[in-house]
Amino acid sequence: MSGLLSDKETVFNSFLLLEAVIVTGNTYTIDGHINKEFYTEDELSILKDEAQKAGRIFSDTLVRWENMKSFCFECIKGKKTPLSLKVNLCMPQENINKFLAGIDTTLKSSDIRSLNVNIKYDGSTLTCTTALTLSIFTLDKSVEHSFDEMFSRFLTAHGYDFE
Repeated sequence: MSGLLSDKETVFNSFLLLEAVIVTGNTYTIDGHINKEFYTEDELSILKDEAQKAGRIFSDTLVRWENMKSFCFECIKGKKTPLSLKVNLCMPQENINKFLAGIDTTLKSSDIRSLNVNIKYDGSTLTCTTALTLSIFTLDKSVEHSFDEMFSRFLTAHGYDFE
C-alpha cells in the first residue's frame, strides 16, 4: 500500500483518479472529477501548460493520482491502518492509444471508454483488479485479456508480487 500512497513512489502517478474511499475514524470519499467551474480560464490554461511541459496530455475531466495521493495519505497517516481503502484509477487517453497500438485488435480508441485499475484494502488484504469499459458491444475479449497481461507485466516491472 505504501507504493500507492508514498510521495517517493511514482508507479501509479500517470493514472487518473475516478474515486477514492478511505475509511478510518471517519469515511472520506473523493470524487476525482475536476470541477471546471472552480477554476478561471487562466488557471486551467496554466494547468494545461504544466501538463504539456511534463510530456503528458492534460485531462480536464479527472485529476491525476499524483496530485491526490498525498491528500489520501494525510487521511490515513498515523499508527493504525485504515479499516478499508478503495482507489479506482483509470488509464489516461494517451496511454490507451499506446496500449492499443501495441496489440492486435480491431477496436479503436473511441470504442474504449476506460481501462481501470481497482485497488481495495479490506483491513488485511490488498487486492487489485482490472476492468475495461467499452462504448460498443462486442464479444471479443482480446483487449480485456491484453490489458490484464499488460498490467501484470507493469506490476512485475515495478517489483510488485501478485497472484
